This record gives sequence, structure tokens and C-alpha cells, in this order.
Amino acid sequence: MAAMGCPVLCYPPKPGALHMLDSQRPRISQSPHTPGGAGLLSSAGGRVVLVVAVICILAGGGFIIWNRARQGPAQEALAVAPKAYLPEGMVPASPPGQQPVAAAKPAGRPDPVAEQAPVVVSMTPPRAPKVASLPLEILEPSPATAQANPGAPQPAPTLAPKETTSPASAALPPDLGTIAAPPVLGDLVSQGQGQAKRLLDESARLVQQNQLVLARTKLNAGLMDPRSTPAERAQIRAQIASINETLFFSPTVSAGDAITDTYTVASGDSLVRITRKQGLPIDWRLLQRINRLPSENALRVGQKIKIVRLPIHAVVHKNDYRMDLYAGSPPAGGSGTADLGPDGQERDWVYIRSFRVGLGESNGTPEGTFVVRPNSKLVNPRWVNPRTGEVFEADNPANPIGERWIGLDGSDDNTRKFVGYGVHGTVDPDSIGQQRSMGCVRLASDDVAVVYELLVDRLSTVKIIK
Repeated sequence: MAAMGCPVLCYPPKPGALHMLDSQRPRISQSPHTPGGAGLLSSAGGRVVLVVAVICILAGGGFIIWNRARQGPAQEALAVAPKAYLPEGMVPASPPGQQPVAAAKPAGRPDPVAEQAPVVVSMTPPRAPKVASLPLEILEPSPATAQANPGAPQPAPTLAPKETTSPASAALPPDLGTIAAPPVLGDLVSQGQGQAKRLLDESARLVQQNQLVLARTKLNAGLMDPRSTPAERAQIRAQIASINETLFFSPTVSAGDAITDTYTVASGDSLVRITRKQGLPIDWRLLQRINRLPSENALRVGQKIKIVRLPIHAVVHKNDYRMDLYAGSPPAGGSGTADLGPDGQERDWVYIRSFRVGLGESNGTPEGTFVVRPNSKLVNPRWVNPRTGEVFEADNPANPIGERWIGLDGSDDNTRKFVGYGVHGTVDPDSIGQQRSMGCVRLASDDVAVVYELLVDRLSTVKIIK
């Protein structure tokens, strides 16, 4: 009652506050029916206390009634304000520093099955989700360790801790920069008419609108059109390759792209571990390349990196000295030429880009379908010339097969008899576009580094056709 303005007299005097002699104390008569002091009411002091108490009670009750009458209309207005004046679905936010309080549960009722804490919704409308391209932050994961023994299966690279370099001063390794635009392959002169011309114009508009995935999808469908001419398909390939500099070979991940995805780095992750844990059908070095990582050792927990979900395949065109790369599922066994596109690709493959190649002397490169041989991919390999027996050790700048070797196994009745063939680099750049190898497919040094990262054991197919 003190909170309602009850006077101090309502409180009993504190012990020791008033000293009286026994003879000065009022005599209190006791009734035999009320033991222990029921006769208090018969004294003058008792009647005073009773009157004061009644006055306090009446004053407090009156105050409560007056206060409710004063605040009632305002509280009713607040109770209906969210429904009457706020946009649908919104409620006012709690004042700063004030936490919402859950309503007290009635006594004696069982706990509900699921009780949710009160939710505070701000007056700000929710932000629309991002659906456009998502540029990923550049991370800093260490140079690849080359394997010097080509005879043994290549183990997973070990990542020794190294001192990281600040992004401002770090320079990308020579073979990890942005891939150069593809060279001109064949006649790229536009005929100025037909379906291919309209398709190229439409894709150019989509690119201007930043709809890169849709532009590539339409162009890839045109690449499968058997009515297109070799010159038109060359133009389409060049346009898709330009788009893939962003969609595939950059850190950007675009909504709707089925080839790439994002991954959030967890504690203890490395590029090798991410590749294995996620079952990625690529070499771990490709993650370093497409994410612009100066080293593979400086991944930070919680950071997002771009990953590739589909395996990559190659179609080598001997007449054009060209290797086309596609993303897609491995070809089903027994698929005939009727199921292939005009450039020998599977119908569900998506074109990535092309490289110029060198081939075997005297038309010595065998034709047919191959797969990447298990445990055959080598970095900086040792090589023995099968004709002369000459040995070229690792790090020998005269090694004819360069810095990368990808072994091939025949996968059909026509190719199983071929042994020892592969895709590799070269120390003779002039041999690209020529027939100078012993039958293998040659690539320039920078190009073979990319192809090495794209093709993987058992999954990647290499088709060699006319």
C-alpha cells in the first residue's frame, strides 16, 4: 500500500523508537473469547489504528480506479494500432533496450507442445533476396608441390604451412592468372544472315543485361544444331568462351549455373581436402585458379570459394588441330553417333572453351574414345624416349613432354589396343598445329596446365576424331 500513497502512519513504529514506562502503557482488556489480545479494539489507540487503516485502503482503491479510467482509452488505442494503422504483417518494434516479455502461462495448465519466444519485427520491410551474380571474396590459399617420380601413383599433395603474403603485394603465379581469350579457330567471318546470326545477336543482348547463364544456354543449343555451318559454330564457340571467362574461370558464381557452386570453408579445410570431401571431379589446383588464390594454404574459416560440380571432357579434332572442352556427365556406354552433336560432343554437354593442339607425325594420333588413366597424371615428370632410351629427368628444360602428363586408356574396342598415349605439354611451341609428336596430343605450356586441372581420372573422356 505504500506504492499507492499510503501515509507513513500505516507502518508499525520501529522497535526502540518510543520508550514508555510500564505504568504509562495503556491497559488492554482481554476477552475470554479472544485470547491473546482481541481486546485491542476496546482501547482508544486500537480504534485509531483501525480508522487509519480503513482510510488507507479506501484511498488506495480510489487511486487505482482513477488511474485505470485515465489510461484505459490510450491502452485500447495501442492494442488496435498494429492492425488499424500498420502495413499488413508488421508489428511495432520494441523500444531500444527493452526485451519482449512472454505472457505468463495460466497456473495448472500443461506446457504446450512447442512454445516459441516472442519475435520482434521491425518496421523496415524485409530485403529482397539476392539472385544476381555473387562475386566471391578473393582468398589466399601455397604453391603446388611437383611430383618427380612418374612411375609411382601420384599421392595427394601435402600442404606445408608457409608464410602468407598480403593480398596487396601478392602476385599471381604465371600459370594461375586469367586465361587468355581463345585463338581464332577457322573462319570467323559472319555470313550476316540465318539462325546463327540471330542467335549471336540475342546472346549479345543477354550479356549486356548480365544474363550470362541464359546467354550461354541459348548459344550451346545453337552449337548442337546440325544445320549450323563450321564457321557459324566457330563464332558460337568464341562467344561462349568469352562468357565462360566470367561464368567458369573467375571467382563469380551466377544463379542458375548448374556447373559451378559455392562452398563455405570449414575449420581444417585445404583445397585438397575440399576437393575430396565434396567429391569434386576436378584437380584441386583448379580451385586455386578460378578463385584467384596466390597460395592454397591461407583459406579462412567462413569464407566462400567457387567450386565445380561437373566433370570436364575433351574432343580433339585432328583436321583442325583443336581440342574442345565440355562440362557434363560421362557418356553412357553404347551411345551412337546419332546421339552426338555436330562436333562429336554429347547432347547434354556444355561447351567451355578450346585450345590449339599438336598431333602425331604421319597422322600417328589414334582416333577413338579414351578415358584418363587412373594415377597417371604427373607434374614435372621424368620421361624416357621409347625410341632411343634417352632419359629426361624432372626439371630438365629439354624434356620434350614439358611440365604436365595426362595418361589415356582406350575405352572401346577400337582404342583398348593403344598403350602409352597421353596429353602433355611441349618445349617446342612451333609444334602446336603440326604433326610432330610420337602420337600424343600436345598443348602449349600454359594451356596444358589448365587442361591438367580440368581432366580427372576415370571420369573425364577424351574423344579423338577427324
